[in-house]
Amino acid sequence: MKSAAILVTAALFAALPAAAPAHDDYLPDTTHFTIDTGLLFGGDKLAERQYVLGGTDSVYAGKSLFVDVGVLHDFADSDWALKGTLGIQSGFSAGFGSDISFTRYPIDLVALYNLGNQHFGGGFTYHADPKFNGNGHAPDVTFKDPLGVVLEYQYRIFGIRYTNIRYQVAGPCTGRCSYDGSTLGLFFNFVF
Repeated sequence: MKSAAILVTAALFAALPAAAPAHDDYLPDTTHFTIDTGLLFGGDKLAERQYVLGGTDSVYAGKSLFVDVGVLHDFADSDWALKGTLGIQSGFSAGFGSDISFTRYPIDLVALYNLGNQHFGGGFTYHADPKFNGNGHAPDVTFKDPLGVVLEYQYRIFGIRYTNIRYQVAGPCTGRCSYDGSTLGLFFNFVF
């Protein structure tokens, strides 16, 4: 999983020269293909693992890498745009032959107000199929699909993103049944 995230990020940086010039990204009455990728921090701890040679590592409900793809439409005669994306978000702890991970598939719908090269956004995120894979270090857990709120600020391709979301364990629960997955992170946005 970690190597796949590195390959996806490298491919996105390789595609950067093909991205639309900044002055074309948010022209009124245009629709573009868009890709976001970034690193998020936060959330409650889901599990901690001990390494054989010493040390520990943890997986959190928020801390993760993400990549998403979608469309960005700028409305005619307006400074407003609408971005819809579908992606993958994963937090993980890599170990020799025994990774643990928390993976989900965000579907985001964000309204953006464009002020030159600055973009202020707010909207909703729906995280489909959230699953924690303990790989023998902790029990596997499936969560209900939650709905959350997204706020973001972007200058050119660089952005800051806040997500407020909570994960509820699906099915019977005897221990802790709810985890805060709220995050604050940095992302890159590429528009083609």
